[in-house]
Amino acid sequence: MTRDRPTLARLREQAAQARQVGQYAQAAQWERQAAELVGALGFTGERTRALLWEGHSLRQAGQGDLALAALLQVINEPAATTDPADRFSALIAILHLSLERKSTRFCRVLLEQGRRDLMESRQPWSALLDFLEGELAFRRGDFAAAWDWHGRAWAERRETHPRLTPATHLWALCRTAFRRRKPAELERFTHQLRELRPNSTLERQLVMRAGWLRWRAQRAAAASEVATDSVPVEEARAFLTDVAEDRELHEFGARLEALRVLALAGDWDRIDAHLRYKPLPPDTFENMLGLGDLALGRARAALGLPAVDADYGEPAASAAPAVLNPTRAAAAASEAEKCYRDALGLAEEQDQRLETSWYGDTVRQRLALLGLLRPSVERTT
Repeated sequence: MTRDRPTLARLREQAAQARQVGQYAQAAQWERQAAELVGALGFTGERTRALLWEGHSLRQAGQGDLALAALLQVINEPAATTDPADRFSALIAILHLSLERKSTRFCRVLLEQGRRDLMESRQPWSALLDFLEGELAFRRGDFAAAWDWHGRAWAERRETHPRLTPATHLWALCRTAFRRRKPAELERFTHQLRELRPNSTLERQLVMRAGWLRWRAQRAAAASEVATDSVPVEEARAFLTDVAEDRELHEFGARLEALRVLALAGDWDRIDAHLRYKPLPPDTFENMLGLGDLALGRARAALGLPAVDADYGEPAASAAPAVLNPTRAAAAASEAEKCYRDALGLAEEQDQRLETSWYGDTVRQRLALLGLLRPSVERTT
């Protein structure tokens, strides 16, 4: 058994290194091998830890069903041989997965189970559940509640297992501040996130994404004052180049955010070239809404109108169109309407699942913005 220890240590180290650079599928394979090795040796506790990290890795790799299978194995291990922290961490990961696919009612049942478990075990891990309460509120469009829950989770966080990383907490606060249109709060937490100087691929992306949100909020507040701040725009260009060249790169939703930055900067040639090479899959609400917003931006640009960050809620100021390209304006407006109509179908599913109206309301607001352009488009065709 002793001579198997170096093999186990090597597998765990390889898995950790793979996660560091965003190779989550590979990390899951190493953890599976580690679980099989310690299982054969009868080291139940270490097997459970390997299964837990296999589940975490599969979740980040986007393989939700396989992640759930691994995490349920952790939950179902005998309590006498399982570290309570590992079991609770598995429950938290299952809740993360449930937020993406299960109903609000189902998620609340799991949250209540977690609260009961903590009361019975008297463990100080409530910050993890507070964070997930915030994530559920965020997905339901209740950004005030999300802010309260995430603020509580950040204040009560611990540095020992089970925990979320500081970058995870700070990113949640940044994106919630953005949705609440609170630039001062966004500035403060973006600075704290940047000061962490994380090493992992995922968390470096979080720093970059927070910077993009900050730039967008500043631009909406006083566009002329940030017009010369080219660093976020150059970062977005570089990121999209990396995504196009590296098919294995996990972008965790950052690609759409990079495209939004370039749209506000008016770099339509770069956007079009990227999407021709690597289209955004039109299979999620976020992507369909984003594609509609890009098309709306193209239509405004073709009419000679200033860019508007509809995703931030920036109002569209009235201005007389210059009509630079009437054919392109008409085509872009038609594409925007198609994308928004498709997004509306996905919104209805999300609203039903999450017991909210935020998704449908958001799309209808976009259609109203598009409607403001219709008279100008029709006059040019």
